[in-house]
Amino acid sequence: MANGTIAFDTLSTSGQISGTAVSVDTDYLAYGSAKVWCDLDGTGTIALDNSLNCASATDNGTGNYTIAYTNNMGNANYSLVGTGMNRAVVVIISRAAGNTNFYTQDHNDGTNEKDSDPTCLQIMGELA
Repeated sequence: MANGTIAFDTLSTSGQISGTAVSVDTDYLAYGSAKVWCDLDGTGTIALDNSLNCASATDNGTGNYTIAYTNNMGNANYSLVGTGMNRAVVVIISRAAGNTNFYTQDHNDGTNEKDSDPTCLQIMGELA
């Protein structure tokens, strides 16, 4: 059996979406929406409380985490925005197509890594 291609410019619904939205432009799906996001509990036993396209979370030490993606990004040149609870900021250590490594620290004290719950990330870019 051969695989085919489906091409379209707009997705439409028959009304199951609540509110006023009834269609989504495919450019928005491809370029304008987050490809990865997560709500991470970085205290105690690390856990993904909620996520999209996150395969796993690894605790590398106090305030230091790696998130692996279920579906890789197209490359390591994507945008990552993050924040944490109680004045925690997210600092990127490294980005790869399949994961990102980062730490959280107190924004008033840029030297101390700290655990944070929640730590939230949103990643924009192209999927592989």
